[in-house]
Amino acid sequence: MAEKAGDLLTLTRLEAEDLGRMADALRQGRPVDLDLATSAPRGLRLDELAPLFRRARAWDPADQRALDAFAAPSGGALGPGPGSPRVTVIIPTHRQAPQGLKALLAQDLPVRVIVVANGPGVPDELPGAEVLRVPWRGHGPTRQRALALVDDPYVFLTVDDAIPLGRSLLRRLVEALEAGPWDAVIPRQIPWPDADPVTKERLRSWTPPGHRVVAAAQADHVATLHRTATLRAHPLPDVPIAEDAWWSRKRQVGLVPMAPVLHSHARSLLALYQRNRDIHEQLVAMGRAPVVGEARELVGALPGLLRP
Repeated sequence: MAEKAGDLLTLTRLEAEDLGRMADALRQGRPVDLDLATSAPRGLRLDELAPLFRRARAWDPADQRALDAFAAPSGGALGPGPGSPRVTVIIPTHRQAPQGLKALLAQDLPVRVIVVANGPGVPDELPGAEVLRVPWRGHGPTRQRALALVDDPYVFLTVDDAIPLGRSLLRRLVEALEAGPWDAVIPRQIPWPDADPVTKERLRSWTPPGHRVVAAAQADHVATLHRTATLRAHPLPDVPIAEDAWWSRKRQVGLVPMAPVLHSHARSLLALYQRNRDIHEQLVAMGRAPVVGEARELVGALPGLLRP
């Protein structure tokens, strides 16, 4: 059951239709609370859903423990305090105002947002952000162009459809970056509640849940925190795509699963195949094994593109 009070959506069940309502509310920027009257259905991943609720209460003690353990980092009640680390966020986009802008501006440390606009779908003015209009030169050079404007010690590279979850997300990433041997750190990517099972499983494999910082395969500019000095000393490569994979070679990247970001895509056959082919070219150039090669491999991937 889902109840709406003003802009607030309160869920008392967690069935498929309720997850759809939850996803719709999140896309509209409405808060979602959970008052789970019964135990959650078996197979439901509370570690993926918990960060999406503003508040969550469960009838079953095990469910409550899971909801508490995986809640988004809420931060303090007050704004950024003196001495808080400063972060500049760079978001390239050609199509829209960034969906995560409100959440970024609400972080509990000082944040400057630069929207790198290279298309007509981006407004000339965005409250709380600076709009930098530059021609698209590929994923690496376009982001690196905005880095020339950064004075803060940390830079968070993200995309226009990623939404930070929790007011302390950036603070947790900064703390993890400074506490370990990392050249960069990435958050956990949480799929949308109505994402298909294949997308959810692949995101779990890419950024699995946990309660400690672990090594990641590479940076991922869906969301990655860098030191500004590191990116100046080691710029992003001049490649059309997979600049994060190129940059990560011979560097140590940490995964901070306690810092979640909401991000997933609906699976599209043509778009997915074209993207994989582009990335495949870059990975082969790095000396890695091919990802997508011949037509028979595309046919073999078809079951994963279909919603059950």
